[in-house]
Amino acid sequence: MSVFPFDGLAGEAYGPGSSRRHRAALIIAADSARLVDETGATLAEGRARREARIAGGPSRVVLPGEWVFECRDHGALDAALGPARGDWLIRAEAWHPRLIAVVAGCLLGVWLIWRHGLDLLVAAAIALTPPTLVEAIDRGNLAAVDRMFAEETGLPPDRQAGIRAIFDAIAAAAPPPPYGEYRLVLRDVPGLGPNAFALPGGTLVLTDDLAERFPDDDVIAAVLGHEIAHVSERHSLRQLYRSLSIYMLVALIAGDVGPVLEDVLLEGNLLLSLAYSRAHERDADALGIEIAARAGYDPAALITFFEALDRIAAPQGPAWRSTHPLSADRARAVEEMLSERD
Repeated sequence: MSVFPFDGLAGEAYGPGSSRRHRAALIIAADSARLVDETGATLAEGRARREARIAGGPSRVVLPGEWVFECRDHGALDAALGPARGDWLIRAEAWHPRLIAVVAGCLLGVWLIWRHGLDLLVAAAIALTPPTLVEAIDRGNLAAVDRMFAEETGLPPDRQAGIRAIFDAIAAAAPPPPYGEYRLVLRDVPGLGPNAFALPGGTLVLTDDLAERFPDDDVIAAVLGHEIAHVSERHSLRQLYRSLSIYMLVALIAGDVGPVLEDVLLEGNLLLSLAYSRAHERDADALGIEIAARAGYDPAALITFFEALDRIAAPQGPAWRSTHPLSADRARAVEEMLSERD
């Protein structure tokens, strides 16, 4: 025992409550251990206790008097004192071909959650949404539209009355409103063109331009049926909650979402939302023509509307960049739906 480490394990020692490092050796006997410095003087002696180890860090042994011994010969310490608490986690985290299966399993789990779990999360969120919140969303959005874009309708009173009569018939033929009641609002929205849109609480907005360009009651009925279908199927809330769920899912997996990942997530989520929105439009077209037919109007008028839109505003860019399918494609799809009904 004349030469350091004196038949023991070489490492560093730290005194009680001190950060001063000593070159030291740990000599392990049958049921005790002795910590000595480089001269052979005893620093501590007695029963040794291993602490949980952090991957990449040294093994730590605590001796009587709160002396701490550190070394990186983990195998020798395992053989002498047994493995440290938590070593199974270090072994699990170490590189091994099984990690390929773990990563593949994680990716499969993420895909399954995205493919099936998000719909369950969205359905649960919608079920837990109080009607007062949805009604507040309607009031806030309509107030914002009126403040920034819209003006009071300029349609003649008899035309307004006619449109409201059509709306009443469509609302009566539609599925029950999920929140409150269906409500029609007529607005002059310069620059928006012939348009209509629905808010999640049941408020439908129809523009003067649409009423003036399409005097046919069947067209108005088909458009209103389409918008009411958005409300009855809760498309706006589904879109909102699905976007939030995707963001939360990625944040849960990745932890803190940094600026680069946030940009990627924003753009990716936008593309997914566009596809989801186009699917909602197709569903609303299908339900809308059913509602219009039940109310006694010609559902084929929706084809007329889409063909006219295609002439009024040519499509800008490919369909995958749009929230709505192309008008020409929608006209063909509605025509196929109607042929299947006959």
